Parts: sequence; C-alpha cells; structure tokens
Amino acid sequence: MISFNLIEEKWLPCVMLDNPLKDLSLREVLTNATEIRELVGDSPPVTIALHRLLLAILHRALNAPQSYEDWENYWRAKSWNEEGKLVKYLDDWKQRFDLFDEKRPFYQVGSVKDSVQDGAIIQLYFQGKNNATLFEHSTIEEPNAVSPAEAARFLVAFQGFDFGGIKADGSAQTAPLLQSAIALIRGKNLFETLMLNFHAYSETDEMPFRFNFKNDLPAWEREETESKERQTQGYVDLLTWQARRILLQPEQNENGDISVKDSVIMKGFQFPKSYQRDKQETMMAFRKSKTEGFYSLGFNENKALWRDSISLFQTVKDEQYRPKTLDWLNELAYEGVLQRTKEYPIEFYGLAADKGKLLFWQQDRFNLPLAYLNDNELLNDLKQAIQFAEEISGVLRFAVKILAEQLESDANSFPAMAVYWASLENRFQELLSDLPNNKEAGMQKWFGFVDKTAKRAFEDTANSLSGSANEQKAIVEAESTFYKTRAKLLKTNSEYAQFLPNYKTKGGVE
Repeated sequence: MISFNLIEEKWLPCVMLDNPLKDLSLREVLTNATEIRELVGDSPPVTIALHRLLLAILHRALNAPQSYEDWENYWRAKSWNEEGKLVKYLDDWKQRFDLFDEKRPFYQVGSVKDSVQDGAIIQLYFQGKNNATLFEHSTIEEPNAVSPAEAARFLVAFQGFDFGGIKADGSAQTAPLLQSAIALIRGKNLFETLMLNFHAYSETDEMPFRFNFKNDLPAWEREETESKERQTQGYVDLLTWQARRILLQPEQNENGDISVKDSVIMKGFQFPKSYQRDKQETMMAFRKSKTEGFYSLGFNENKALWRDSISLFQTVKDEQYRPKTLDWLNELAYEGVLQRTKEYPIEFYGLAADKGKLLFWQQDRFNLPLAYLNDNELLNDLKQAIQFAEEISGVLRFAVKILAEQLESDANSFPAMAVYWASLENRFQELLSDLPNNKEAGMQKWFGFVDKTAKRAFEDTANSLSGSANEQKAIVEAESTFYKTRAKLLKTNSEYAQFLPNYKTKGGVE
C-alpha cells in the first residue's frame, strides 16, 4: 500500500537559522519552529496556504490562545507543546494526514476514485508576471509527474486559490483566497511568525467571531467533503475550507519511488450568498463598495499595493476594515505584551485573476511600526502623504498627455508614469518608518522626493526624444502645462505647500 504521511514525511521547505534549506515534516516544523528562519513555498500562494494550515493545526490542537495572557505564555515559553498536547494531537489524527490513504486521504475525497482522469495533475506554476498558465490541468500523453511532497503543497494551495468555473462535475465558485492580498506578519523565526498571526481563538469571547469549538472542525476531522452550500462553523473550518473535491492517484515504480500525475478536481463546499467573509477572515483588508457590500483588497497590475496602505492599516467603521490580525497585535501592544515602538515586517501574498483567467501572483512587504495601529493622527499623516503622491501623479499624467497629443502619439508609450511610481515604491518604506519618529521631517522629506521625482520623470521623458523642432515645441507646451498644473495644485492645497516651502518654479510661476 502506498503511503505518504505528512506528519512524518519531509515535505515542508524551510530555511533554517543557520541558512541551509531543508524539507521538514509537520511534526518537525511545529516542535522546532524556533530553529527555522522561515517556511517557503514553491510560490507566494503556496507559502501563505501552508502558513494557514499550520495555524489551523495550532488553534485546533490547543484551543488557544483564549486571551492575551494565554498568548503571552506561549510567546515567553517559545513552544506550543505544553504538557505534550500538540504532539498528542498530531499522534491522535496521524492517519488523516496520509496523502494516499485509501478511505480518507488528506485534503481529498477518496470516494471519487472512479472519476480520476488520466494525466490531470494539479500544478501551480509561475513563469512570468503576465503568464496565465499558473494552474495547469495537464492531459498530454506524457504528463509531468510530481513528487508526493510537491503534490501535497500544491493540494493545500489549490483548495484556497483555484479559480471558479467548470470542473469535472459542473461549475464551481472561486476558491476563497483568490483575488485577495493576504497578510502575514513576520518574526525573527517561524515560531514568532506563527505567533504574530496566532489570533485570539475563544468560543466564550467570540473571537475572532462567534463559533462552537466542538463544531469548528478542520478538514481532516470532518466527514467527506460534499458538493453543497454551507456556512463556515468556525475559524479553523475557514482556514481549512475545502472548496474542491480532489483525489490524487499515486504511482510507484520498480525502485519504490512514488509520483503523482493522475487526479480529479470536482466542486466542493460552496459559500451561500448570505456568507459575509469580512466578518470572519482575519488576514485580509476589506472595503465597502457602493453596490456589492464588502470586498477584499487585492493586487492590481496597474497599482502597487502600498498606495492602498491606509485600507491595509486603518479601520473605518462601515467603510473599510484592516486585517483582524492587526487588531489583535494592537491589543497585545496595548496590554504591554508587545512594544509599541517595534516594527514588524508584514507581507502580503496573492494571486490575481480576470474572468477565469489567472494573471499573476504577487508578494509585497513593508516594515510596519506598531505605532500606526492605534494612532489615527499618524494614519492621517500617512494618508495625506500618499494623497499628495496621487495628485502629483495626475499633474505628471496630464503633462504627458499634452506631450502625446502634440506629437500625435499614445501617452502610454512614454515611461514617465512607470518610472515615477517605481521610484516612490522604493522610498515608501522610509516614509513609514520616519513619520512616527518625526512627522515634520518625514513629511518634508517625502514631499520633496515626490516633487523632484515627478519633475525628473517628465524631464527624462522629454530628453528621450530625438530633439526635432516639432518635438521641442511639444516639450515646451507640455512642460508649461506641468508647472502650471503643479503650481495650481500647491496653491489650492496649502497643507501640501507647507511641506514644500520653496515651491516657486521656472519663470516665478507659483
């Protein structure tokens, strides 16, 4: 009988503190997390999906943390295995973590064996930012086969990130993590990382939302996944949500090596229309639309995520909600468990799609000072700084538009906007770190940089032209438009001008 038990087999790629990359088992990862720098997947969707799996195991095994005192005890002990509870849980449910168990294979449905398709292996690829072939259902005569370790990682990610549409048994909803920027706060090692994302889990206090611990079962404790609509029954249920009924078919060669190339993908649990994800999900930010209620903030090819950082870091009731994990960190800082002056890296992972076509995956990172989590004045300063960058971008865009019109060209053919935003992205982290320490200096530094970057982006665009008389005339017209529009913006918005005391420009134009 073919077996690959995830509790004992090595399938989780980990960077150790002394730098080598090792594949470890679930047991090794959870009992030696302080020795691991980070867990890394084959791609960002795989990485975040694996972290959510580990968090689900911890919440279910420990029924914790019930309170900030409970969280602090684990933080100080640097271990979750109090009185052997975690290891006992892994031992008790070990059979359900066998990837190829005949009746209850991990994250799969054994009863759909008759539907397995020849060569239909699930793979999560990244070959280029605009490449649509991220998930591949290969049906060629000699399909690629993957190892059990790869298959297990892809399987966990697929349950979260598969796009909607036709499956082997009909049309299915999009899996719950697609189209979202999913937050993960990073610590110095894997133990700290998981702890910083280890949200309060209390049936009594209804955190992170109302649930019954007895009913909040992870996928491996449940009966087989069905093709039906239902609400979640708790946070662990959400973290291990089975959006698809899947079965992997292993093969073993004469040398005993196991591989996977055959599988089936069918519709699994579906959310009813009444489901409110913004009330339950802890690792995403949400905004309210005018027509469709709350939606999760995701990645956009044409707009870097940092430009939406106010929505990521600030909650405004009935308008936008930051990830609940940041609310929990704020409470831990309020209680003195974490230092308010600390900065923690926060990473966002996601996979973008458009009408059933997978576009690109993304991973962004900021160092977030905890001071932002309870200081609305500080957040307003950050909002103003970003707003200035947006408005100056409008000045630059208008000038480029005038240049393109004069030359009877396409404005998108000029690199000015891309250069402008790329330059600001590299400087944004400095702004985040500067504002809590010295608002005035931080704002002046940022405003000055934004202003100079816009000017330089326009000048570089103009200098890239050949210099013909027609082009020189177009440049003069566009340059005049740039400085007049910029001056009008600064004159109208004195709150901007105060951070640019010397904003007079060519010809004395203000």
